Amino acid sequence: MNRNLLPLLGVVVLIALAGCAAPSAPGGEANETTDLPKQWPDRKVFDEDLREGDSKNNFEYRNATAGDEVQFSPKEMNNSTLPSNEQEREMVLYGRELMRNTSQAMPEHVGNELSCASCHGGTDPRYGMTQGMVGQDIQMIPLVGTHADLPEWTSRRDRMRDSRQRLMGCFDRSMNSQASPEGTPAYDSREMQAMEAYMQWLSEGVPVKGQPYWSHLNKPDSDEKKPIEEVNPVRGAELYLENCASCHGDDGQGIEGTAPALWGPDAFNDGAGMSRMYTSASFIREAMPYGTPHTVSGWDESQDIAGYMNGHDRPEFVGKEQDFPTTGPPKEGIYYPRTQEELGYDMNPMRKKLELAGIPTGTESLNESDIPDDVEYYDQPLRNESVGD
Repeated sequence: MNRNLLPLLGVVVLIALAGCAAPSAPGGEANETTDLPKQWPDRKVFDEDLREGDSKNNFEYRNATAGDEVQFSPKEMNNSTLPSNEQEREMVLYGRELMRNTSQAMPEHVGNELSCASCHGGTDPRYGMTQGMVGQDIQMIPLVGTHADLPEWTSRRDRMRDSRQRLMGCFDRSMNSQASPEGTPAYDSREMQAMEAYMQWLSEGVPVKGQPYWSHLNKPDSDEKKPIEEVNPVRGAELYLENCASCHGDDGQGIEGTAPALWGPDAFNDGAGMSRMYTSASFIREAMPYGTPHTVSGWDESQDIAGYMNGHDRPEFVGKEQDFPTTGPPKEGIYYPRTQEELGYDMNPMRKKLELAGIPTGTESLNESDIPDDVEYYDQPLRNESVGD
């Protein structure tokens, strides 16, 4: 064989081997990612005992000075904290402005009235959310340290996601960008880069691949978690009038200058994290009412309120059937048809209980007279009852 051909043959062999690699899923992602670890082995949760303690009704971990290994340290935005590079500094400032008032700053990409500050706290001027800059309110879902913990694995789409992909998911779902004029911002858009720059600025000082104790929401553990079939959205309706309606309205459509809509066309869609039962119950328990959190500290009560909130109509996330391709949707995902079928229902189980009780599930106002006398009746599954009988 001509030795001059050997290098060329080597290239051919490499190309052939590349062609034998695992086939790619849509978007160029490998199909065999389920064999990879679901988190990096070097990830560290700082002060993990604080988060574990919270499941026993201890909210100490939502205290800025509670940690021993790392403490929550919000910072002011000034010349001493901003990057010295002019272009980078401009991006951080722009990112903060976009995240504090997203629906007004980016109306072409937001399909409802929500902003990043709606869940992460901060200075959304329309709702009086003034406890620090967006992402720095420990009583909400702070973003301090989030960028340090990314990229991360998401089982919702079986892939790794970085900061911008996580932001795009928030636009897709929480801010319902599918209903906006131009849809989700492009990955490489200036806006997306600016929000990533702001998140990175917020996370300065938090070790890479470290989860601070205030990150994420603590969901109920096995003893505190109600089976979905036993959640009582009718009791939740009663609790909603007592604890939530003064800010979000008796119709759930929000009150201008106070709080956003929780269901209906201007709310997050049914693919958002808040549309899942235990997730929204955790947020209600840990962060609501805004400014005076932990008012509804019992798991039973917060799960029932979450059941009421998520028994209503909300925008549909197109592509929801592609979520959780390996594991299937979790049981708390009551808007997923696969979950409804698994639980033995032909519809959202919370909606069914509300309809059985004669409680509106659209944007009609809820009145005390709508609450039936036998609220306890709706503690049971009622999967075999027929609506309208």
